[in-house]
Amino acid sequence: MQPNEIHALIQLLDDPDEGVYKHVRDQLLARGTEVLPALLESRESHAQCPEHERRMDELVDGLHGAYVHQGLRDWFDCGAESAIEGALWVHKAADPLLNMDEVREAYVKLKRDVWLELNEEFTALEQVRILNHILFDAEGYTNAKSGQPDPKHALVGHVLGEKKGNPLGLGILYLSLAQDLNLPIHGVNLPNHFILCYCDEHHVHHELGAPDNQTPGGVLFYINPFSQGTVINKAEVSEFLSHLELPVDEKNCGPCGSVDIVRRLIGNVAYGLERNGFIREAEKMRELLLFVESGATETASTETSTDVDDHNDGASLGGTH
Repeated sequence: MQPNEIHALIQLLDDPDEGVYKHVRDQLLARGTEVLPALLESRESHAQCPEHERRMDELVDGLHGAYVHQGLRDWFDCGAESAIEGALWVHKAADPLLNMDEVREAYVKLKRDVWLELNEEFTALEQVRILNHILFDAEGYTNAKSGQPDPKHALVGHVLGEKKGNPLGLGILYLSLAQDLNLPIHGVNLPNHFILCYCDEHHVHHELGAPDNQTPGGVLFYINPFSQGTVINKAEVSEFLSHLELPVDEKNCGPCGSVDIVRRLIGNVAYGLERNGFIREAEKMRELLLFVESGATETASTETSTDVDDHNDGASLGGTH
């Protein structure tokens, strides 16, 4: 369908005849996501017309929602292991006009830069230092410390574009690079602050637990990407949890999977949207969370709280570079 045909159909959305509207709606829905840019542009220019806006919202939500859901279904079908891919679909849900291919290209370039500096003979700490050097020294990534939570600081496309993020945004980027470069670094669903952990191979393959009130035995050390990749020892994490009166166990400070991270990401974005007054957008993100929960029943094994604000936390977690 040519652009002029799409615009002609969009103009008919104002027709007061509900039958005409339903016919036009079906025609546009049949074209799929190619009509989304024109629909969004028209919605913006008709913001003062409630009926037009309602019809636009119905179309955009139908087209875009189905597209995102299919992308996440494909992600689950592939094992839901890639944190970057799951995070990209969350960003696409929040921004229908996001060019996912451009984000992927930027990510691949960054990954190549890290790969060129790595050596399989490096120790765990040396590997982390290389990641830190490329991300925070060479590329200039930094943390977002403004008082008001901003959902874009959790979204991977914005983090790559602006080189700035909150604990979750920077953590997902750091984790994704490690995953794709076969480093045994995993996400950690630490309450109030998302961090990472470096594990030994025995823990990665056998997932042995730890005695009560001890950090998981396979964790060598923790990493805080929000603090330029600061290395945190296990005692500091234990102390952090004790201040929150929470148990030091696998759930709170052990490795978690990509599905858990995507759940937390959706909750973080929804929280930021709500705090900034975008109530309808926040509700759509919470609906997406329900969809992910329904698709994760056979994939994820760890339950987690998603309504947390990862934006302003982290000052109480120390460590050394």
